[in-house]
Amino acid sequence: MAAIFAVLLGGFLELQLFANEPLITVAGTLAILAGGIALQTELIGPWAARRRRPAAAPQPAVVHPQYVPAPPVAPPRPMPKPAADGAVATLTRETTYPAPPLFGQRPSRAHALPWLLPKPVAQSGVAADEAGLGDLTVRAASLLGPGHRCEEPAVARQDAYALGRDPSGRYLIAAVADGLSSSKRSDLGAATAAEAAVDLIGRALDRHPDPAALDPGRLLHGVAERMTDEAAQRGLTPQDVCAVLIAAVIDTRAGEHGRNCWFTWIGDVSAWQLRGDRWEPFAGDLKQDEGGISSNAVNACLPLHPDRAERKLYRFPAVAVLALVSDGIGDAWTMMSEANTYFARQWTAPPPLGAFLNDVGYDARGFQDDRTAVAIWAGR
Repeated sequence: MAAIFAVLLGGFLELQLFANEPLITVAGTLAILAGGIALQTELIGPWAARRRRPAAAPQPAVVHPQYVPAPPVAPPRPMPKPAADGAVATLTRETTYPAPPLFGQRPSRAHALPWLLPKPVAQSGVAADEAGLGDLTVRAASLLGPGHRCEEPAVARQDAYALGRDPSGRYLIAAVADGLSSSKRSDLGAATAAEAAVDLIGRALDRHPDPAALDPGRLLHGVAERMTDEAAQRGLTPQDVCAVLIAAVIDTRAGEHGRNCWFTWIGDVSAWQLRGDRWEPFAGDLKQDEGGISSNAVNACLPLHPDRAERKLYRFPAVAVLALVSDGIGDAWTMMSEANTYFARQWTAPPPLGAFLNDVGYDARGFQDDRTAVAIWAGR
């Protein structure tokens, strides 16, 4: 504002030029010049100063975190349902690893179906163990068969095994039992038979620590009595709890001439030895007639025929692989060369327990029964 006032004052004084007043004219000119300078300083100066001022440093952009939604959760897979006509649905084989070994060209439809629960409450569908005693290494597994678990009425696992030792710890005692499907509580009979056999053999060895002196007739009569008592407590008859059985006593000490082993059995259970790349049976009933054809016939069972038990003493090399099996494994080794070769390769040395159980749960069309195996690696 001061610069504008100076210009106006200089113009007023300049008017005096026409009045021939030289001194005033000089003063007016000076006033106009001063006003121009002031006007430049006030109006033009700030603009020039802004052009000379360095640009301000750019401020960093503020980044706000963004919300990232969680990945969607896949919905649970629906349970497969039977077809409208009652036929069993065929499922695509799972791509999970490890998958059970498959023998044959096509998998079993029953093997891929979900398990159903039996009535009443029964023993678990799977049992497995590992143990060591002296120079013996043990793997054991029992698994519900595909044909027993996928359709109503579902049944309980009818196979069972038991492991033990004598009080001195010198002898391993093992038993495998298989319940007869014709008995309504054969699962109870098999579990009782296997446990009773191991217990009674252990007690007998405590009294006389020599397997050669074991009396199979006396032992299996004792097993039959326990099975009958267990049935009576549940309002069942002996015919309701029928099972077959094989039991073994394995010495943890190998002498100059090998290792002594004692076996007794009744019915279609069996014992095998690994020889090279094959499993070969040496004890038990392989359900074969005189022509070598496999049969499902059972000649005797507990608790009905304890007097029909057989007994043998064997001598094996200090280093050997033995196995007690139910017919769910024994039939596969007998009738499928592919399966026999596979198990010989996989069980040359003790596998991890999970792998052992996975092998016992093999898949093959037509093999739907429960399967149980107790394998012993001696001198390993």
